[in-house]
Amino acid sequence: MRNSYIRYKVEAWDSLQHLFKVKKINDHTLHFLAAFESKLDYSRLKKSIAVSAEAFPLLKCRFNENGRRPYWENCSFTADEILTLIETEDVDNAVKRFLVSEVDAFTGPQIKLGVIRNTKADTLVILMNHMLCDAAGYKDYLYLLSSIYNNIGKNANFHPPVSGSRRLSQINQMFSLKDRMKILFSKNDMSAHDPARFQLEGDLNNPLIEIRSIPEDVFLGLKEYAKRHNATINDMILTAYIRTLYKTFGYVFAIPSTVDLRKYLPGHKAEGICNLCTNLTCGIGSDIGITFEETLLKVRDSMNKEKSSISCLKSISMLEKVFDVLPYKLAESIVKKSFKNAPIAFTNIGIIEKNRFYFDKLKIKNAYMTGSVKYSPYFQLAVSTFDNKPVLSVNLFGSETDRNNISAFLDQVVLELYGV
Repeated sequence: MRNSYIRYKVEAWDSLQHLFKVKKINDHTLHFLAAFESKLDYSRLKKSIAVSAEAFPLLKCRFNENGRRPYWENCSFTADEILTLIETEDVDNAVKRFLVSEVDAFTGPQIKLGVIRNTKADTLVILMNHMLCDAAGYKDYLYLLSSIYNNIGKNANFHPPVSGSRRLSQINQMFSLKDRMKILFSKNDMSAHDPARFQLEGDLNNPLIEIRSIPEDVFLGLKEYAKRHNATINDMILTAYIRTLYKTFGYVFAIPSTVDLRKYLPGHKAEGICNLCTNLTCGIGSDIGITFEETLLKVRDSMNKEKSSISCLKSISMLEKVFDVLPYKLAESIVKKSFKNAPIAFTNIGIIEKNRFYFDKLKIKNAYMTGSVKYSPYFQLAVSTFDNKPVLSVNLFGSETDRNNISAFLDQVVLELYGV
């Protein structure tokens, strides 16, 4: 029998992610893949998942909005209902099918894991509901699962502490009253976006994840180039993206770029697994420059200016207040009408830390994370990095023509980087 009497609070970002799906901006599934050179201990992995769900109970819940306010309803899902073993010699196709499957918020659980196994090795695929966390929170879960797996190999009774607060207000508490007032009265119109959009056919029955991997030697060269120009890898990839968009559309426009607000917290660490992000806007004006270097310097300066401002906090501060104070349906209606998502965006998921994500001594050949799958006409380039190997990705519910166009676009972004 499910313990449905246990309920957990739905936070403001949970509700916003839900609206993204309602408004057909994107589904709310985060994707992760790790390919190993040998096999995991399946029974230990299953136990690790059960322990992780005790530390982060929302994994065992379903989203319920039948009451006056929505809530996470405990359904006590077991590890057997969360984890699937698929034994096949056609690993690639099995991985592709599992990777694009969705997590259903209303039925739960909020996470799905698949071990795709051939006679020699395993590929681990993990899918999580984006309503529970952003990319940084997702990485926190990956590190938690890894830690549990490694620890219970030595101590079968190992249990980590329960995940803490998921509220956005943990960010606001870091600022003085004076700074909070600055945030409140700042001008930060995050609903104004350029109308440029890709001509996508879309296909709700065909989720696509297109990726491009950048070899370690190329990545290290890019890092050195960025360092010489007092720029970041994020600036480099954003520059390649903007230059490719310019070639596609014939003009320059501002690009929203996700920022992790944990940078304002002690140790850059949130109290719990949650959503703590917002957007910065990279606007370099109408002149892209001639060379990659010229564009990079414009991107660097724009991002440095954006990162030094606290005005980006206004939207999430208002979001939490709206959902805290107003009746849920009214708050949902206001946010649904007022919040507009950019047709074209960028997100850097960041580094998946090799020294925090590992399973005993099993060698990981490659690993990457992607965001949610967009509905046409929305388009987002994402990048994640593991072991000095970045992976660029674009996710879309699209046709095979869309896949071909996305593939060609990604090739151009990579060519920009290789040309440095």
